[in-house]
Amino acid sequence: MTPRQRRFVDEYLIDLDGRHAAIRAGYRRGGAGHRAYKLLRRKEVADALAAAMAERSRRTGITPERVLEELARIAFVDWRRLAAWGPDGVSVTESNELSPAETAAIARVSTDDGWERRVDVHTHDKRRALDTLARILGLPVDPPKPVSRA
Repeated sequence: MTPRQRRFVDEYLIDLDGRHAAIRAGYRRGGAGHRAYKLLRRKEVADALAAAMAERSRRTGITPERVLEELARIAFVDWRRLAAWGPDGVSVTESNELSPAETAAIARVSTDDGWERRVDVHTHDKRRALDTLARILGLPVDPPKPVSRA
């Protein structure tokens, strides 16, 4: 592998953007996208990328299984564990009563101490997590249907 190809591998690992990695590695801006396409298909470049990504995964502990697990936490959170609601109002579950999987699904908790104290609990995007899992598993993903406004 040439020094510039090695540099391309290093740059590609930053953002997984082949065109920009090629430019940063010193290839011509005009043909960078095509150059990246060709480089990513070269066996020695693909092997170097696979080895570097495996090393990064080992070093960070981030594995495909761990990513799937985190997406599943978001996709399958049960709101009944996060809050209770009924005719008498809404009560939010205490954080120490939630499992790690349930807390992982929460994106933000905020309060408004105005006239009537209000607590807002926002979870990460469940639909997006489900769509991502479906794509990973090779399941069909339907585009969102437009909302009709009458």
